Amino acid sequence: MKTIKITTDNKISIIDVNFDDHKDIQKAIGGYIEPVHTKTLFNYFKAPIYMLVDEEGLIKNLPVNVVASHFYGFKDHGCVIAGDAIFALAIGENLIGFGDRDSEQWMEKLLKDFSGLEKDGEK
Repeated sequence: MKTIKITTDNKISIIDVNFDDHKDIQKAIGGYIEPVHTKTLFNYFKAPIYMLVDEEGLIKNLPVNVVASHFYGFKDHGCVIAGDAIFALAIGENLIGFGDRDSEQWMEKLLKDFSGLEKDGEK
């Protein structure tokens, strides 16, 4: 299912991820999956959204993901997110992507709200 990915170099894209296959999710973020659910994410998306990140991003010395760190709440506790992040909607105990139309709309909102972001493949 289509969802949004934000990379450490501030690129945003819509990707297709099979949320029923943990290996596909790992491939999308580049490592072991750590689901992150914060009040900041909920307040922004007005829905139960999870950000899926590389559990070992800091250990691997991956670059900081500024947007993901914002959603994680780094200003409150000092920890950042290192590595790429994808987003998923929680429906009961299942995680799903945003879908085609909603992914486009959320990507446009994120581009508007985070001035450093740009669409992947565009300058």
